[in-house]
Amino acid sequence: MTVAAIATLLGGVLLGYAGQRSRMCFVGASRDVLAVGDRYRLNGFLAFVATILVLQPLLPVLVGTDQAIIRPFVFDGLTVGLVAVTVVAAAAIGFASTLANGCPFRQHVLAAQGAISSVWYLVGFLAGAFAYHFWVAPEIARFI
Repeated sequence: MTVAAIATLLGGVLLGYAGQRSRMCFVGASRDVLAVGDRYRLNGFLAFVATILVLQPLLPVLVGTDQAIIRPFVFDGLTVGLVAVTVVAAAAIGFASTLANGCPFRQHVLAAQGAISSVWYLVGFLAGAFAYHFWVAPEIARFI
């Protein structure tokens, strides 16, 4: 196995363990705060944001480059249209995730624990991603 494969496997195991122990779920955190005022799951979201704010400036140093890792978007007609469609698709995924009682990350954790309903959620999620990537996005790009 290559170093990248081992690092990816270890990263996945660490994220899965942390997600399982913390019950982290962005959608569930938002739902709980808005619906019942429970802020327990919000801690995971805040830790995620804090980690990004700390690590983002350090990424060029960690990977050994002087270039920015995330480059700004070039907004032309095609990019704006694809961003708009992606935002609508993300809102639909968020709404469906709220109805399914959790975000895709949480559904991965629950599926790994053996929850059959989460496995079916992920089957639908991946089927939707496949359909969007191979059929919807090319059609959008053709018309924009």
